[in-house]
Amino acid sequence: MMADYGYTVEVDADYDEAVIRTRVALRSEGFSILTESHVGGLLGPQSGSDRQYLIMGAWSTGVERSPDPEIRIAMNLPCNVVVQESGPRAMVAALDPFEQIDPTDSDSVRAAESARDALGRAFTKISAGA
Repeated sequence: MMADYGYTVEVDADYDEAVIRTRVALRSEGFSILTESHVGGLLGPQSGSDRQYLIMGAWSTGVERSPDPEIRIAMNLPCNVVVQESGPRAMVAALDPFEQIDPTDSDSVRAAESARDALGRAFTKISAGA
């Protein structure tokens, strides 16, 4: 499930089922989905005009927070999750939260570790259909 750039899982179900599984799994791990952008028709003719492709802007509300009252907004890591049609199946992917932080900042590292763990659990649920 963990790839070089983040998480990816092929769902043994169609696109619509994968979207539902993804929403439920993310919410069960403390993520809020703030935005959804359907961009399937915008990917160019080589991708097919009818291909389904959804970008979810998930906010990691379950991430451990810094005790610092001057908390930076970046401590609540935004995680883009993509659900795309892949023939009769679907693919779900997300970037590794560590790609978005300053690795020298201990608060950011803790937040990214928490988000990484939550994404890992969510992707297991997406794959299993739970």
